[in-house]
Amino acid sequence: MAIRDRNARAWYHRGQTLCNDKKFDEAVACYDRALELSPDDPILWRRRGFTLIRTGRYHEAAASFDRALALAPDDATAWQRMGYALACLGQEKDAAACFEAALMRDPEHILAWQSRGWLLGIMCRYDEATACYEAVIRLDPSRGSAVWHRERMQERRDLAALADEVREAEQSIDVPACISDVVRERDYGNVALARAVLRELVGRAERSAVQRR
Repeated sequence: MAIRDRNARAWYHRGQTLCNDKKFDEAVACYDRALELSPDDPILWRRRGFTLIRTGRYHEAAASFDRALALAPDDATAWQRMGYALACLGQEKDAAACFEAALMRDPEHILAWQSRGWLLGIMCRYDEATACYEAVIRLDPSRGSAVWHRERMQERRDLAALADEVREAEQSIDVPACISDVVRERDYGNVALARAVLRELVGRAERSAVQRR
C-alpha cells in the first residue's frame, strides 16, 4: 500500500470492507474521504473507479481511472479497467485502445487479454477474440472460463460464415428453410451440417448450370 496518510489508509480499508459486503455506494464515500486526505494517490483513484463500475456509474468510473492514469500512466490494471468502463459506455474504439495500452505495459495481464477478447467478440471480430482467449489459456491453463469463451467465439465465427454463405447462395438457389433457420435461431449445434448441406446444394446447382450450356 503506497498511501502515506494513516487516516487515508483507514478510510481505504473501510471502503474495502464495504466493497466486500457489496455496499458499493458507502464504499465510494469512504474512498472520497481517503482522497480528501491523499488526493494524489493512484491506488485510491483506481479503487474508486472499480467500485463505481460495480454501481453502473461508468462515466464517473472512467473519470476516476483517468485521474489514476495521470498519476501512474504505466498502471496496466488501471488501463484495463478504464477500457471496461468505456466499453460499457459504448465507446468500443477507445476501450480497445485501453486494453492494448494495458497489454503494452504488461503482456501477461490476464484480465486485459480476457477483456479484449470480450470486446472483440461484441465487435464480431471472432478470430481476434479467439486469439485473446487462447492467450489467457496459455497464461493460465486452469482458467476454464477462457476455454468456454474461446469455444463460443469459434461458434459465432462459424455461424457468421454460414450467414455469409446463405446470402451468397440465395443469388443462385432457393436456400432451404431449415438452413436459414439455423442462422435465424442461432442453432450452433447444426452449423457445420448446414454449411456442408448448403455447399452440396450450391455445387449441384453449379454442375447443372454447366451441363445446360
